[in-house]
Amino acid sequence: MEREVQPKMPHAAAAEIALPSLRFRPPAPEPLERDPGLRMLFDRRMARNPLTALPREAFERPYRRMRVLHLTYHGLNDPDAIKRVLLDNAANYGRPWLVRRMMRRMIGEGLLNAEGEAWRGQRRLMASAFAPAAVAAAAPLVAGVADRSCARIRTDAAVDMAAEATRTTLDVIDGALFSGASGMAFDDAAGDVRDLLAGEGELRLGQVFGLEALDWAPAQRRGRAARRRLRTRMAAMIRTRAAADSPPDDFITRLLQAFSAEHGREDAQRLTLDNAMTFFVAGHETTANGLAWALYLLSRDPQAQAWAREEAVAAWRDGDPAAVPERLPYLKMVWDETLRLYPPVHRIDREALDDDVLCGEPVRKGDMVTIWPWVLHRHRTLWDRPDEFNPENFDPEGRAGMHRYQYLPFGAGPRICIGMAFAQAEALILLSRWLTAFAFEPVAGHDAWPRADIALRPATGVQLMARRL
Repeated sequence: MEREVQPKMPHAAAAEIALPSLRFRPPAPEPLERDPGLRMLFDRRMARNPLTALPREAFERPYRRMRVLHLTYHGLNDPDAIKRVLLDNAANYGRPWLVRRMMRRMIGEGLLNAEGEAWRGQRRLMASAFAPAAVAAAAPLVAGVADRSCARIRTDAAVDMAAEATRTTLDVIDGALFSGASGMAFDDAAGDVRDLLAGEGELRLGQVFGLEALDWAPAQRRGRAARRRLRTRMAAMIRTRAAADSPPDDFITRLLQAFSAEHGREDAQRLTLDNAMTFFVAGHETTANGLAWALYLLSRDPQAQAWAREEAVAAWRDGDPAAVPERLPYLKMVWDETLRLYPPVHRIDREALDDDVLCGEPVRKGDMVTIWPWVLHRHRTLWDRPDEFNPENFDPEGRAGMHRYQYLPFGAGPRICIGMAFAQAEALILLSRWLTAFAFEPVAGHDAWPRADIALRPATGVQLMARRL
């Protein structure tokens, strides 16, 4: 669905030129008229894509209380209440056992899944790896990967830019983590990550009751096999680094050295492995999905794509990759708007460790608090025309009127994603290189449909025509 609007130009010199445009409304599951209740546990379609189980009232009300089996859920879309859960009273809200079990099966006890002192220790050791200087130092690596991607993209037929984004971000993470020496073939690595997320990222009834041994479905078996293969390869690389006199100076070596300074050999290698899994799986998957969604949206908004390309061409004139992200204010608006419509963290769950009050309602110890950025970012009381692609939501005026806790693409509070700045710089470098090399156009009959498992991804890819410039 599209509506005619008058968009604003991103450059002051052309600000007086009014160009009509069609604001694109990407396809998404229609909210249900009624809350599905227990049906979401037994309905296979809802279990495979929880976005199809959301009721209309979730997008209209600031607070909802739900009872599912033996649990009470408090659904929050009030930014002040969200701030209390994620920041002001964060110590009272831990991650639920079900979420931790699911994440442990995928990635172990790395930073994403650690709690308490273990989490604080890991976060402290990794802080320097994601400092601004470290992010800038990685820019030439990302630019080199972008150039290889541009050389690879076909122009004689439709190309799945979701698959290309996955390959590209895997190249980036392989270079940053392992100096490009992992030895993992792209098809094998991408397939294993896909099987791992599909097999372990879907909520099943057996998990709710702690019956992990009953997960016999083919997808779960493939997920467990993929996890074993990934961990076996990475563990071998880590052991090689530990035994080397002069290992490569990359993220994994520095992480192993940091853990070794505070832990015994076995624990240091285990923690390094768990975090290698975390960053290899989550570190590329979320960025790859965001890139695919951004190109999909830009292909449906030719004017926004033209503005972003004009900015990108100017940003790359002196060829310094580290300086490029700061020169892309309009493309940054596009990226932020993409993550509003398709947040990489599409659901945040917490368990109350003690009694509290949220939105004037009592929260008891053991209750669950659920924040859906997918819903929050499309909430009728927080956004104007929330289902449409509108980068102007993030221009200076839009930003000034925004509550900090109405936009949570990477979470918020103490547990905000540590790799957020790296992901943003990586995305802006890759998008700007693609846009200077190609014009992206839709493929007739193909729309990208969102599916939520651990990540929020296009269910059938993003098919586009890439015209070389």
